[in-house]
Amino acid sequence: MPRIVDHEERRAEIVLALWLVIAEHGIEGVSLRQVAAAAGVSMGRIQHYFGTKEALVLAGCNALVDNAYAGYQETADATPRDRLLHVVSQQIPENDAGRIGVSVWYAYVAKSINHPAVRQVLAEARRGAEDECARLIRAGRSDQGAGDEADGGACDPAALEQARRLLALADGLTLRVLVGDLEPAEALATLQAEVDHV
Repeated sequence: MPRIVDHEERRAEIVLALWLVIAEHGIEGVSLRQVAAAAGVSMGRIQHYFGTKEALVLAGCNALVDNAYAGYQETADATPRDRLLHVVSQQIPENDAGRIGVSVWYAYVAKSINHPAVRQVLAEARRGAEDECARLIRAGRSDQGAGDEADGGACDPAALEQARRLLALADGLTLRVLVGDLEPAEALATLQAEVDHV
């Protein structure tokens, strides 16, 4: 009886191998041969699923964003405050796997300087995070009787400015944790205090 192949699972394994190669060599150091070796598959298998190195690199960028969104979706039953804290703190690396993930994210950030498709994916993800943070800030105020979330809608400039500041703070704290200047618990405590203040 022939084996049933889960193509999405196979693609995900290859993308994970890509991330490991990026973490070690940077995006410019990626080759299909290295990714194939890391994934334990043939180069032909990678070409079958992704075609080119360029397509694989872009698929890896999209997968990073999709994974972050999937993690956020798991907070659907949480309070607006807890969901907001999740969005701004999810990038803080708390272990080796988190450090690898963040280093891969920053490799894509660097690549976006001269790669329009990567730049577009990252810009859309950041705008989406900012809009969602602003929505959660409004929802939190509504829960506390400080106004109706529907009032002001997506055009609430105060909530949008607070969202932008929270995300900028998270970016700065992430870099400090990544370089070892700050412990993850300290960064998370700072973000929690700021979210509570907002």
